[in-house]
Amino acid sequence: MKKKTVFALALCAALSTGITPVPQFDAPAVLAAEAYADASLQYLPLMKRTRYFADGDQSGPLFVSHWTGVDFTGRAGIYGDIATALAENTRKEMLNADAARAEMTSDAAQERASRKADGGTFYGPFERTRDIFVRRADSRVVSLLELGSSYTGGVHGSYGSGGTNFDARTGKQLALSDVCPDKEGLIAAIIAQMGFDYPDASFMQNGSTLMQDMVRQMVSDGSIPWTLDARGVSFYFNPYLIASYAEGIFTTTILFSEHPELFAEEYCAGPANYAMELQPYLVTRLSDSPRDHRLMVSGGVNELVITFGGVNLSDPVAVKDIHPVVVGLEDGRHYLYVDCLQEEGNVRMIRVYDLNRPELDCIGVQPLTLLASPTDRDDDKEWYVMTDPMDFPATSMEQGGIHPAGTRLRCRVGSDGRIEIIGAEGAQG
Repeated sequence: MKKKTVFALALCAALSTGITPVPQFDAPAVLAAEAYADASLQYLPLMKRTRYFADGDQSGPLFVSHWTGVDFTGRAGIYGDIATALAENTRKEMLNADAARAEMTSDAAQERASRKADGGTFYGPFERTRDIFVRRADSRVVSLLELGSSYTGGVHGSYGSGGTNFDARTGKQLALSDVCPDKEGLIAAIIAQMGFDYPDASFMQNGSTLMQDMVRQMVSDGSIPWTLDARGVSFYFNPYLIASYAEGIFTTTILFSEHPELFAEEYCAGPANYAMELQPYLVTRLSDSPRDHRLMVSGGVNELVITFGGVNLSDPVAVKDIHPVVVGLEDGRHYLYVDCLQEEGNVRMIRVYDLNRPELDCIGVQPLTLLASPTDRDDDKEWYVMTDPMDFPATSMEQGGIHPAGTRLRCRVGSDGRIEIIGAEGAQG
């Protein structure tokens, strides 16, 4: 792959003088993106499994929790070291969750007894959760965005995002220095992009250097949370780190096409077509042209809110348990799929949004879900991970017709962005 050497040198010079550069490309963004795509990469068929727990005694609930692990569909053994690495990652989380469950249930019981003794009347259960969003899963990289939260009393709980990244060929867990060996260049790029993404944040006011200082420290010691996405590396700044709890998690992405000089050659090209799971309420940067093409999916009261590139769409539908996936195609098009439970009819559907139009719009509601386990099961849920946009599994939600409810289907992204069914595999979801 040829790097844009002249552009890289000019960009480094601009950063070294403290100027925030705005990338300019001679070719359209589509062509720029194609230079950092590898059509030879193979997609890995993954599945997520979430376990739910509720513990209490005769006086009521004490502790509620869930945790998520990732595994291969079918025979994992044929995938070698990466299958072993993912299984070990899930095993460690299971052990951590079991230990936390025992400790926090005991602590909750003691807290409730203490509050009762002091005349208290509210005894909310303690909580612990761990969710995973698969950012990438191909024959070069597997990248997991992990969201953890806990509540042990008080005004509010704590939460934060982190990443675990693997070399898919060896199963080795990657350090940031494996992917971005130029620490000083990376520090400058993150600081510049954060300033562009969040000009009104508290860390940009009154001459504060908190953000710059934290970026420098965390990149230098390798503690900054990150994921290796299909078109770049994303970084996460959790509550209290550079701003108040109320301002939430800040995130930015340094794209391969903007800073090719920062990335190790073997990691700076993702699959030609990709699907990336999104963490709800968290911004994801998709494109370098325009530079502010950032996407966020969130839920409100009787609405689903999509924000992309400064445009807001309030889709007036009552939904919950949203699972968003953004699709990027080799020709530069992007689509958003939101798998959600619609309150009307209490049925799962996938809502499709076209991100290529000047205005945002829902272009289809399809009777499909990525949920692989029965929809009425609440103690253990399995989800298909959409990694290959041109061949992925889904479960039919149709009540009769060609594909009865529960039928496992093979699907792909159609020419208009909607989901097309390739065929039914006959397995029940």
